[in-house]
Amino acid sequence: METTLPGLVTLNPHEARTAEALFDRMFPADENGPGASEVGVVSYLDGALAGAYADKVETYRLGLVALDRAAKSLCGAPFADCGTEQQDELIGKLERGELLDFRTPPQQDFFGMLRAHLQEGLFADPAYGGNRDKLGWKFLGHPGVWLENSAEEQLSTEPVTKGGKFQSLEDLGFSLDGSPTEVEEIHGYDPQKSVESPSGPADVALVGLGGVGGLIAPILAKAGLRVVALEAGPWRSQSDYVPDELGVAYWCRANMSHKFMSESPRCRRNDGEPTREATYSLGRMVNGVGGSPLHWGAWLRRGVTTPTTTRSAPMCWSAGARRPCPKTPRWSTGPSPTTTSSRTTRC
Repeated sequence: METTLPGLVTLNPHEARTAEALFDRMFPADENGPGASEVGVVSYLDGALAGAYADKVETYRLGLVALDRAAKSLCGAPFADCGTEQQDELIGKLERGELLDFRTPPQQDFFGMLRAHLQEGLFADPAYGGNRDKLGWKFLGHPGVWLENSAEEQLSTEPVTKGGKFQSLEDLGFSLDGSPTEVEEIHGYDPQKSVESPSGPADVALVGLGGVGGLIAPILAKAGLRVVALEAGPWRSQSDYVPDELGVAYWCRANMSHKFMSESPRCRRNDGEPTREATYSLGRMVNGVGGSPLHWGAWLRRGVTTPTTTRSAPMCWSAGARRPCPKTPRWSTGPSPTTTSSRTTRC
C-alpha cells in the first residue's frame, strides 16, 4: 500500500504509511462508507503532531518502530506490508499488551492514544485536516455545527438530521483561532488599572469575574456598592467563543481553559490535617476557587442517549480477530450518542 499523503510536516513517509495502515484496519472501508485514510485521519494526525500534540511525536516514533519490529518478527514484513488478517492479529495483541519486545511506549497506552486520535481525525471539524468532505459526520448521520435547535429537536427521541444538511465551522464563518477582524474596543476595560494600588476600601470582593461574577458585579455596583473582582483568566470576547468541540470542550483539548485544566486545588476536611489533592468525579471541569462555563458543550446537540441506530452487527476485538458483540459495545468513536454503527465499535 502506497501512501498518497502530500505535504507531510511531522511524520516521515514510512511512519505515515504505517499509521495509515493501522487506522485503515481500525476503521476500514466497507459497504457503509469510506475508511480512515479516505476520511483523512493521517492528515489530521500529521498536523496535530506539529501543533497541539507536539509532545506525542516521540511516542509515535517509538511506537510505530516497535510495531514494525513485532510485525517483522511474527509475519516477516513491516506492518504496512502484512496481510489484513495479520494486521488484525497484531493490533489485537497491541491492544492487550501482548507484543514481545514492545516495552516503550506501554502498548495499551499507545493503543489508547491511537484510538483517541483516530476518533478525532474521523469526527472533529474538517478545519483540523481530517473528516474530509465531512465524510465522518455523514457516516454517523451527525449534522455537524448548528447554533440553534428547536424545542421539537431537543425533545426528539430520534436522531436529528437537519434535513440531511451538514455544516462545518467554515460554513458558518468561523475560524479556529477566532481572531477578530478588527481591534475590539471594550468600554471601561483597562488592564493597566489592574496593577494600580487600591483606591480605597471595597464593600464586596468577588473571586472570579466570569460567567457568574460578570453578571453580579454590575448589579451590585448599580446598587451603590464598591465592588472589586479578582480574576486570573483573560478577557473573553464573543469572537473567542467558537463552536469547536475538539478545541474548546474540556474532554478534548480545552484550549480556552488551560487555567482550570492545569490547576489541582488541595483540600482538607479538618484543621491540622495535611492537605491532599482534590478529586474529580466528572473530569477536571472546574477548580477549587472559581471555574469555567467553557466545559459546557451546548453548542453541539447531544440529545438523548437512546435509541441508538445500529447499521449492522457491532464488532469487537477478540484474540486478534473481529467478532459480533453479544452485548453493548465496549466503546464508540462517534461524537453523538444518538447514532452508532459497526465500524464505530470495532476497534
